[in-house]
Amino acid sequence: KAYHVLDYAYGWYVMLLLADTLLFFLIITLYILKWIKYPQKVKDEFKHPVKSAFAAAISISFLLLSIAYYDYAPTVSVTFWFVGAILHLLFTLVTMHYWINGDFKVAHINPAWFIPIVGNVLVPVVGVDIVPLFVNIFFFSIGLFFWVVLFTIVIYRMIFHQPLAKRLLPTFFILIAPPAVGFISYFRITFGSIDMMSLFLYTIALFTLILLLFMANTFSRLAFFISWWAYTFPLAAITIATILMHMTYHNSLTYMVSTLLILLTALVVLIVVYKTVQAINQQKICIPEED
Repeated sequence: KAYHVLDYAYGWYVMLLLADTLLFFLIITLYILKWIKYPQKVKDEFKHPVKSAFAAAISISFLLLSIAYYDYAPTVSVTFWFVGAILHLLFTLVTMHYWINGDFKVAHINPAWFIPIVGNVLVPVVGVDIVPLFVNIFFFSIGLFFWVVLFTIVIYRMIFHQPLAKRLLPTFFILIAPPAVGFISYFRITFGSIDMMSLFLYTIALFTLILLLFMANTFSRLAFFISWWAYTFPLAAITIATILMHMTYHNSLTYMVSTLLILLTALVVLIVVYKTVQAINQQKICIPEED
């Protein structure tokens, strides 16, 4: 998005896109192999109150790839979109069924619970050009409605119950994603309109980012966990939302904020990649952990 709007290098975009695609399918292949070799382990993950939420990252990744490929390879984008949208609806139904029939405590909920349900707001970003408006409103409404519901429960849990485990603290950044992606999706559904609804979503996302930056000392003291990857997508989402604001207003403020967020997001991604590679070399990830 940065190359498209702010005239950044196109070559970097294509190179990163292809690298992301290869990495995604490598991870999918490894997970399928894990499913074949250790089916009970995978089933246990799907029943885990924290880990189960991350299963929907598969369908979200297909939707993100559909967005990334849309201008570059539309046919590939549409294919990814259909796979992602159908899978995500399935994950939403399975997750809701699991929540309603499961035995959970308030302490189980954390920001990662947004992933399978609120992820529906991603569908219209490309879907507006593929399927009827009703289908896009269907997904958008599900995601936005349950964002409010889950946000209320998450805030209640944070204030009145024990703090999150340190390894889950990075998931606080997931709180940025629903309003930020909601803004992007609404922007697409309304064909580039900026109105009170879109400004409401954007400013909530911006305030959440400011709040978390204000709490930077809390995150800077954390040891590396694989959950650090929770920093990346929400920052990218608020960055893209800000770039869309710049596309609309074309002023020095939106350009400056867009540029700062692009640099921040790129820096965070590089740090997380470096820390992940370092942890892999030290054999500190992909190992059994206590529940």
